[in-house]
Amino acid sequence: MIEKVANNKYNTEELNLNSTEEILEKVNYYRTLLGKTHDLSNEDFARLQNDIHTFFNIKPGSYRKDPPERMVRISINNQILKDSELSYLTDISQLLAPPIDLCNYGRCNLPKHQVLYCGINEAEAYWEMKPKKGDVITLSHFKLKEGATVNCNLIQKDKTINPVFENQLQEVFHILEDFFVDVFSLEVSRGRPRDYLFSAELSSQFLFYPVPSKDNIEAIIYPSVQKKKFGHNIAVLNSIVLEKYDLIGVETRFILEEYQNTDPESYDLTTDNLIASFGTESFDFEKGKILYDPVVDEIFQFLRKLQTLPSGQQRLSKDNITFNLTLGKCTVKSFIKKDKL
Repeated sequence: MIEKVANNKYNTEELNLNSTEEILEKVNYYRTLLGKTHDLSNEDFARLQNDIHTFFNIKPGSYRKDPPERMVRISINNQILKDSELSYLTDISQLLAPPIDLCNYGRCNLPKHQVLYCGINEAEAYWEMKPKKGDVITLSHFKLKEGATVNCNLIQKDKTINPVFENQLQEVFHILEDFFVDVFSLEVSRGRPRDYLFSAELSSQFLFYPVPSKDNIEAIIYPSVQKKKFGHNIAVLNSIVLEKYDLIGVETRFILEEYQNTDPESYDLTTDNLIASFGTESFDFEKGKILYDPVVDEIFQFLRKLQTLPSGQQRLSKDNITFNLTLGKCTVKSFIKKDKL
């Protein structure tokens, strides 16, 4: 089978596409490997990764500079603090991508590539992370800075039906775009991270392009697999998140139950969220710290005890109570004004 989409050594040369039939044959071969790459030997896996890297010397994309105005990230405290006592998060770095050494294969990243994954609303963040009963989680709310732009590649939700081509390049782009839809919407088990190989390698070529340029892709917007494509997630270069977005609030929640039949078309959360929570809008970005009112320790212990009562949680009210523990502004009302979300 052919080695590349275009038989070119450099992208400065006149485009020399291989035949449409040969390109389609190679792409269809790749399709037979979807969901199976985790089982390959290390040698075969490395060989396939190199082959993918070489083959896609042309990549389709829907380029845009207008990222979502809002991003919501869910961090699961139980996982982040697994080697220490369970508590609330205190470092801004804990809200971002994992340390480089802990970055494994993901939908939009290769190992040791730091990419921040967010939903564009709370429901999509819940669907993606699927917090479980007994978890303590942290929601981070990000707002696009005024005048900021982010170079995004939008992965299409569905394939184009009955396309019309005026030339071979359009036909090849359609073949590749169809494949991108397949790989970026592939369902992958958390225990099989190497099944992300295709989307991870392609994302790496977008996000970590070796030649710096003002037009380099900085984020990938893709359909939410967990939400059955009824929504979008965004993967952003971790290094630019706080440059492009303001961190406007952090909230700690205590998960009581998991809903089994949440409608993916709705904006409903995947868990019971009626226990009280607490949050803050105060940060020290120079020191990388999340700041709380001193009463935070007392509030955390109180809500954690309510969450873990042997008899089960008794509702405090019909609606969720959010304690505003912003340093110097401690109140018992929603810590983020509704018009800010």
